Amino acid sequence: MDKPEKDTQYVELKHEFFDRFEDKDVNFKFHFKRPGTPQVNRVQKTALKNAGQAFRNLIMETIKPDEKSDLKTALDDYPGLASTFGGALMASCGFGDLGN
Repeated sequence: MDKPEKDTQYVELKHEFFDRFEDKDVNFKFHFKRPGTPQVNRVQKTALKNAGQAFRNLIMETIKPDEKSDLKTALDDYPGLASTFGGALMASCGFGDLGN
């Protein structure tokens, strides 16, 4: 008997900051699935060459499909979101500072 297929779980990640150039508070909320080993390996392999692009690829691969176009628009205005959300996804896989 086949195992039932597990539903992909997406978690909400939020980022809020003040845009000094536009003089406004900015809030973003997107849903991502946990990166798989191949995705994490790709980030590690390409981050030294171009970290922004490595994180952008990661978040575009793991975003909830119906939010993909909104994320692309947000990245056009705020390219730093790729590192912010990408870093949070990598932290969920065990990456981070030890703090020792």
